[in-house]
Amino acid sequence: MILPSQNIGGQNPSEFELISRLAELCDDVNNTTSDSILTGIGDDASVVSTAAGEILLTTDAMVDGVHFRSKDRRWQDVGWKCAVSNLSDIAAMGGVPDHALVTLGVPVGTSPDSYEELYVGMNHAFDKFGGKIVGGDVVSSPVMFINLAITGHALTGPNGKPSWMTRGAANAGDLVCVTGPLGGSSGGLETLLSGKDKRGKEVLINRHFHPTPRIKLGQKLVQLGVKCGMDISDGLVDDLKKLARSSNTSILIDMSAIPVDSKLLPIFGPESIEHALNGGEDYELLFTAPSVIVKNIQRKVESEISVIGSVVAGDIPEGKVKVQDANGSEYEPQRKGWDHLNG
Repeated sequence: MILPSQNIGGQNPSEFELISRLAELCDDVNNTTSDSILTGIGDDASVVSTAAGEILLTTDAMVDGVHFRSKDRRWQDVGWKCAVSNLSDIAAMGGVPDHALVTLGVPVGTSPDSYEELYVGMNHAFDKFGGKIVGGDVVSSPVMFINLAITGHALTGPNGKPSWMTRGAANAGDLVCVTGPLGGSSGGLETLLSGKDKRGKEVLINRHFHPTPRIKLGQKLVQLGVKCGMDISDGLVDDLKKLARSSNTSILIDMSAIPVDSKLLPIFGPESIEHALNGGEDYELLFTAPSVIVKNIQRKVESEISVIGSVVAGDIPEGKVKVQDANGSEYEPQRKGWDHLNG
């Protein structure tokens, strides 16, 4: 759950701006030892070379009042989602999850039962999708938080070498694809917060609390030759902008081709497309690839793969994303994607 932001002034730098500045600082320090860093800051996970082989590294945090509400007492759901948000980063690289470390921020007076249920939820996710909790830390904190870090490893690609997807590998002429329906998680959060008794809302709420990381599908994409990809966590359009920026490309999206979660339509009607465009937390995969590879994927993969646009140009500094409606006009989404520093 990502709750509405309280930062009305909007004075913070954007999440991407801060990450870029921090990445520059780390790049300056790492220049002398960069041979071991195969994919650094800016992708869903980092890839480093060790004596044991290539390792994927990722971490994510959930904070009370920002990503969940402790008063709801849905601890197993929070645990599941915390694990899935990290597992999805491994899926976005096409990797295999291995081991996890969990750090808990514990406010004074919190019941141990809450954390037991939290771990039940995390373990259910790891049992289903791979990975195991092997350690962590517990600290006192004024606000409850859970930070989870996962390691993973890469599979062999078509070239016979360990391969993974990155955001910077899109090329002009590639098709832009997503792996499933979008907007369900956002719709679930909105119906939950509204408190309104709407028919079908429980399905959407479950989409929000129990997303599925596309672990096996991510692995299949890499094995079939996909080099560019990421997961959809902050919203389709905003995540497309990150991909376009990383690869210096211009991307054109056909709004009518976006797969809108069918459960949204009875509740939100025409507004459903806004949830699909920038709702966030669907954890489907977004990828680009040449048409020959996409056609091969559609033949060999049982999951629904939707082609929603194309990479129309390369060598575009900072990247560009344009959404085009059925009439060929540019469409500006009303709902904005999630920015962790500005909501």
